[in-house]
Amino acid sequence: MSPTPLEDQVQEALHRTADPVERAPFTVTDVRTRARRIQRRRTAVAGAAVAAVLAIAVPVGANMVGPTPRSEVPPVTQPPAPRITETVRIDPLSAAVGGELSLPLIDVNEQRLVVAGETVDLPRRYDQLTPYADGWVGITFIDPQDEGAVGVQVLGPDFEVLEEASPTSHLAVSTDGSRIAWAEHDGERWTVVERDRDGTREERRTSLPPGPADARVRPVGFLPGDALLMGTTDPATGQESALVVGPDGSTSPLPGSLRVGSSSEVTALISVQTRFTGDGSCWQVRDAGAGGATVWRTCDYSLLGFSPDGRHVLGFTDYLTAGGSPTLAVLDAATGERVVDFEVAGARTGVVAINPEVAWEDDGTVVATLVTNQRQYVVRLGLDGTVERVGGEGLDVAPGDVALKLAAPGVTPG
Repeated sequence: MSPTPLEDQVQEALHRTADPVERAPFTVTDVRTRARRIQRRRTAVAGAAVAAVLAIAVPVGANMVGPTPRSEVPPVTQPPAPRITETVRIDPLSAAVGGELSLPLIDVNEQRLVVAGETVDLPRRYDQLTPYADGWVGITFIDPQDEGAVGVQVLGPDFEVLEEASPTSHLAVSTDGSRIAWAEHDGERWTVVERDRDGTREERRTSLPPGPADARVRPVGFLPGDALLMGTTDPATGQESALVVGPDGSTSPLPGSLRVGSSSEVTALISVQTRFTGDGSCWQVRDAGAGGATVWRTCDYSLLGFSPDGRHVLGFTDYLTAGGSPTLAVLDAATGERVVDFEVAGARTGVVAINPEVAWEDDGTVVATLVTNQRQYVVRLGLDGTVERVGGEGLDVAPGDVALKLAAPGVTPG
């Protein structure tokens, strides 16, 4: 089968009416029930201390765990979000305490999952977890001393291992949580694996050309029309190129990048790093539906994380490390114009950082974790400039450590 041109594939998908969903996606109620069932089956005492610190409660009927439901494409007459001209300080100690959080958290160090007001002990250390069928899919560490070496596990309702593979990439989860993807290496080649979360449709597997495991492949995010944006690494140079995998197994490269950032399921826009300047980086937003044509470019931000409606993208510092970023800007995805600029209090005098693994709670709200004064906090940031602290007084962390992680973040940097 010859590859389907990406332009035709995405444009057709953008104009196609979506089929009705036969089964509603998992809700937080489903996960709450699942967590309670696990607790009843176990005699171990739940982590009350962690629950008290986070104090997270999710109401029945709220958004599902993990990514939030996909938003409709906004009409062209919808006014843009108002611009906040002054930089907004993020001070978790003085911020108002916000309401319920619809996203689960993993306490990596304590091996606990905090979701829907429940704290569940995990049998092993997971870096990602998302519901699948009546259980979960998780990413665990192959070697505890090497957090870059990970494997995937398909789990039952009590976290019993049903399937596993290694080495693999991290997970990509669609905006509405209905699709999950990863890549696994069988000793000869990388294969892209995609499953529907309800487990009813047969998995889709796309085998890539033979290559070593260190020619790393990872799913970055989903695109319109059941397409998937991948990052493929050249082990000789460390450069990561964009590749689109279609639902028919076709592959379409989008060359000209050093690193692949993220994608929008609504607009087909993607972000890529194109240059390293020595003390910073340059990025572009491109249109995958137009063959990867450049929409706009910047050397002021690292671009990661489109909003569910595709209207905004997050801009971290242009020199982004694994430790995080002291600033976070919300930008207009179509133009690059700044909507609101956040900065962690003490960013110019102390060691503070926003973890780049963030998630959009809805079209106008970002959830992130940050570290300041060796304590980690969960914060909610609004496009209107609001800042809320979620839960209690944070957790103590060692320098460079990240104890709390969003279980299925919308952005997982490579």
